[in-house]
Amino acid sequence: MTKINAFVFSLALAQFSLAQNEDDVLRYSQNYFGGTARNISTAGAFSALGGDYSTALINPASLARFKKQNFSFTQLIENPKIESDFYGNLTEQKKLAYKFSNISYVKVYNLDPRIFSNWYGVTLSMGYNRIQSFEENIAYTGTVDSSILHSFIKQAEGVNPDFIYDVFPFDVGLAYDTYALDPGPNNTYITDFTSGTATHTRSIRRTGGMGEFNFALSGNYANKLFIGGSLNFTRVKYGESMEHTEVFSDSSLWIRDIQFLNELQIEGWGKGLRLGVIYLPLDWIRIGVAVQSPTYYNLSDKWNAKFFTNTDDGLKFVNEENIPFGSFDYRLRTPIRANVSLGIVLKKLGSIGMNIEFVDYSKGLLSAAKNESSPYLFLAENAQVGNIYRSVFNFSLGVEYRIKSQYYVRGGFANYGSPYKKTSGNNLYPTQFFTGGFGYNYGSFYIDLAAQFKFSRSDYFSYDPAINGSYAVFHQKNLNYLISVGFRFD
Repeated sequence: MTKINAFVFSLALAQFSLAQNEDDVLRYSQNYFGGTARNISTAGAFSALGGDYSTALINPASLARFKKQNFSFTQLIENPKIESDFYGNLTEQKKLAYKFSNISYVKVYNLDPRIFSNWYGVTLSMGYNRIQSFEENIAYTGTVDSSILHSFIKQAEGVNPDFIYDVFPFDVGLAYDTYALDPGPNNTYITDFTSGTATHTRSIRRTGGMGEFNFALSGNYANKLFIGGSLNFTRVKYGESMEHTEVFSDSSLWIRDIQFLNELQIEGWGKGLRLGVIYLPLDWIRIGVAVQSPTYYNLSDKWNAKFFTNTDDGLKFVNEENIPFGSFDYRLRTPIRANVSLGIVLKKLGSIGMNIEFVDYSKGLLSAAKNESSPYLFLAENAQVGNIYRSVFNFSLGVEYRIKSQYYVRGGFANYGSPYKKTSGNNLYPTQFFTGGFGYNYGSFYIDLAAQFKFSRSDYFSYDPAINGSYAVFHQKNLNYLISVGFRFD
């Protein structure tokens, strides 16, 4: 077998997709609130109220609410926990990660409204917010009567064995080369696993996240109308490694067990715009409207795979020099997002904020890299995006209560609707957040603490969903802690 360096399309619903497909579109389109501890503790619902750098992730007009220069930074401890249910067998995996969640600087230019036609101020800002985390460890184990080899057989049906490596170098070809599969009549394939059961064990390790660097300009007109816009650059880094093993119960079989390994690394940058306005019909009410343009990503994928088959004749494996490596550059466009927000100021008691966001995940798009000589059109993949994803409304509510003149307690709730259509075959599970925190404001110095609880559930298919033994359910229960430190100065 010769070394393969090509772009290959794997089974669309398989867990570890070595090709670019609808999973990539959703991964970079489904963003949540992030950044500072105050923004997290109020579930990202204070975009109409402002006064915090990370509210600009929804509405950049909120930055015009600053009256003084502001510098802040935020540290984050992520503690994701995943419980896997594989046909009644429960397995729990935890992880601990330390990340930088926010750093920002806001420069305020206070103006004389008599000179500048009722403009009270202009604000320039720059900074970074962590907007998505991919950090998690997942594992499951259990005994079923099927194998990933049955999915490979179905996948490769009709392909001549002479070309199996060229068509499927990262899965079926490896299994064939290590004698986990054998040729059958008329371009079909068979496996020695014909009796007994298989104990499946799969572990998945994901790393990385998404961080947004933005540059914003906002203005305060008559202390009634606030406008703003930002130019955003998003850094993507995603890593995933998977190990799938199966041990066969029937000792009379020639094949004893198999091990399938995959690694994937994705890096890239995206760019987009965000525009917003906030209006104060009354002193205690703020109404905000914002829109975020699609983010246009240039991404680069690199991946490899290995396969081992343990038999009565010893271990079969692919020589190191023949291990397949793949790489591919492409572009991805996320959908437009629109947001309506409401802020209520309860005099000296505190504030209440609410956000409603609309996003149509079916409008995401994959396309070839710029200047590609023979571009791949992604027709099937983009059709799948439209077939399985839908539009949703996301909702968040946040409360800040003033205990004393310098002390605040905060809480929030957010609900993000499932991106899947009912006809997609996926269960419609929302992602929900419960948040809380405290703040201490000393005027020129402030410190905020926050805790974020994330709950979600997802269906998972390790191979062809039509084959029994491929299905698992993941229950995600993340608990994150943040601390922000900020300084105000003239």
